[in-house]
Amino acid sequence: MPSSVYGRVEGEEDPQTGTTGGATLGRIFRRGLLTTFAFDLVTSALAAASVVVLIRGLSVSSYAYTTLFLTFAQFAGAGAAGGVRTRYLREEAERVSRIGDEAPPRGFTDALVRGTLFIVILDGCAIPIALLAGFGSKLGGAGVVILAATGFAIGLAAVELAVAHYQARKRFFAAGVLRVIRAVALLAASFAVVLTSESIAAISVWFIATMAVIGAVAVLPILRQAHQLVLNRASWLRFKSEELWLSFYYVAAAGFAYVDVMVAGALLNHEQVASLGAALRYLAVILGAIPALGAILRVRTSQYDVVDSPANQKRMIVEWIRRGTLPTGLLVGGAALLAPVLIPVIDNGRYPDSIPALQIFLGTALSAYLTAPAANVLMAQRRFAVLATIYAVGLLANLVGDIAVARSFGVVGIAVVSTSVYVAIDIAMVLQGLRYATRQRR
Repeated sequence: MPSSVYGRVEGEEDPQTGTTGGATLGRIFRRGLLTTFAFDLVTSALAAASVVVLIRGLSVSSYAYTTLFLTFAQFAGAGAAGGVRTRYLREEAERVSRIGDEAPPRGFTDALVRGTLFIVILDGCAIPIALLAGFGSKLGGAGVVILAATGFAIGLAAVELAVAHYQARKRFFAAGVLRVIRAVALLAASFAVVLTSESIAAISVWFIATMAVIGAVAVLPILRQAHQLVLNRASWLRFKSEELWLSFYYVAAAGFAYVDVMVAGALLNHEQVASLGAALRYLAVILGAIPALGAILRVRTSQYDVVDSPANQKRMIVEWIRRGTLPTGLLVGGAALLAPVLIPVIDNGRYPDSIPALQIFLGTALSAYLTAPAANVLMAQRRFAVLATIYAVGLLANLVGDIAVARSFGVVGIAVVSTSVYVAIDIAMVLQGLRYATRQRR
């Protein structure tokens, strides 16, 4: 990627220090991307091992409960607490970029408590809806599943906040190690569940206790460093508008990831659902670098030289698209050509619909890689409401479109709708970011 993406253009003077610091900053973020991606591969492998342990070791009903429990917990931890976590990361990264790495943490306890409150509020609102929909009715009831998931989500959000703290300070190795420790602990919890008891209570207790311990280990050193073990309780309820909009954005983004499967599960047969699931698994492999890119870009766009400069915001988007078009096109084009050859070998021809579905979903991959900085640039512009609105409208359009085409066109129809909406969301974010940066320059 161009140097202007990772740091100031080579030779450009730092407005605060009077030095050409772009090269050093660029090296930091390039190393950070490689480090984060490497740790992502390790955590993905450990997560896959946990899935294998649970699938092979649990009964169908126990694994079904575990799936619902972990899925809802991950949705709550990522969606409900995501806005608070991202606001903390951006403010801390910008503050450190202005003051220096020696600055003590600020606002970590506030973010920890507010993220927890958001999870409790979201899950509290979800219980009556889940009861009406019959969610988990055959697996202990909606209340049991959601309450157990809440405990796990709180610990998960604490770990992710600690990861965000280290990323904000450009300590990408420490952040990666923490995520690996979490993955190892969850793998150990999976073995413990299989070797002890398959009851709902045992499954819940093992996973919640494990995540609570890892969460405490992750946040306590930061709290001590910040000297914020105790805080005025009144500040915990001071929810800022950007936190609320970012929370709406993360909930909508998390919902976008699940809506296709939810509609397919409600309207299509088991073979079609399995085909869609397989196509999305293959897509996840192709999108493997996106989490690392997202983590790096969240920190990069929080540096003062991007926050203070509309020109750098515009340059980041334009240069990323210009430099990334050829390699991304080759990646996606190669995947489209290889899909009809490799997929039948992988699934023994069991899910033929997954081939055209994946080829359509590859438009999502192309768009995701080419427009990766767009959402983060909108955050740098403090346009959180615009970002949340774009995703909320996209989520609604995707849901309505999926329902309209599912019975007539099946998995392929869902893939067309989802990809079209996703690309439209990315285009809207790019245009909004460029338009605002251009106006601010004038």
